[in-house]
Amino acid sequence: MRYNLTRRAIVKTLAAAGLAVGLSVPAVAQEKTLRLSHHISPGHLVDVASHQFADLVAEYTDGAIKVDVFPSGQIAGLRQGAEAVQLGTVDFVWSDMGTLGNWKPEYGFVSLPFLFADDDHFEAFFGGEGGAELAAAVQDNLGIEALGFGNAGFRVVATRDTAVHGPADMEALRIRVPEIPVYVGAFKSVNTNPTPMAWGEVYTALQTGVIDAVENPAEGLVNGAMQEVTGHLSKTFHIMTDVNLFANGALMASLSEEHRDAVRRASAIAVAEFNAKTRANAQKNWDILAETMETVDNPDRAAFQKAMAPVWDEFLGRAGDAGQAWIDKVSAASK
Repeated sequence: MRYNLTRRAIVKTLAAAGLAVGLSVPAVAQEKTLRLSHHISPGHLVDVASHQFADLVAEYTDGAIKVDVFPSGQIAGLRQGAEAVQLGTVDFVWSDMGTLGNWKPEYGFVSLPFLFADDDHFEAFFGGEGGAELAAAVQDNLGIEALGFGNAGFRVVATRDTAVHGPADMEALRIRVPEIPVYVGAFKSVNTNPTPMAWGEVYTALQTGVIDAVENPAEGLVNGAMQEVTGHLSKTFHIMTDVNLFANGALMASLSEEHRDAVRRASAIAVAEFNAKTRANAQKNWDILAETMETVDNPDRAAFQKAMAPVWDEFLGRAGDAGQAWIDKVSAASK
């Protein structure tokens, strides 16, 4: 008898034979590709940390997980990125607690003016019980895993034409701020016209006079080449900037225990090095700006703190007792 076997029939026959004698065909490992989004330009320490994180994840998982990095808001801006990591449309994102405050108002506490005294105060809170409790709360309330809390530095003010010695010098200036209620309130309190705007639009807006000023850590200003379109710089140090590496909680739960551990180890190293480099480069970045800008090294910070004090009351009006509880934890960390 003659048999005409098709290729499919041959494969099925061989597979059946293999099973019959207890053989198995080894599965081909498939690489999982995940996406990391941030809104900052390449070259910024956030971008450097992102690529370090991606490299370490690949190393620790023996190439089983690949992380693609998308800078400059290619996928999403600051607020949109925070939304996307909640929804799972991106896997990792760098964002801040103030942005998460758009959904849970109490998380805006981190951005309150003059809340943190210095970098050591930041590390005492985020590296201690406060940071652990905050990470647990974000996981429970928003389904986001905080892989690491980053300190991007204290913010300064750059203006096109006006030297800023105190709050009165900022009256009526149009200043770019992030889309965060605390920031908007802070600059309304000093009688400016705060203008939420995507970071990628700021250079042109300053160049063309659409806005008069921008506030950011010195590194952000250098990375955005803002010294090319502004002439004055003031070391106000009005808000400490957190920038945190967040992961979609459902994604993390879906990974094997081994791969979850790899991601967490990679993030711990990348964020720790980010924080160390931020502190080490703070004066260097200020000096780069000072090469071409008129600087005010000692503005009247007490006057700024007094002028911005009503923002705390506005925040507590939104966040209530939950917001006050976080403020108390930050205060306790400074002792």
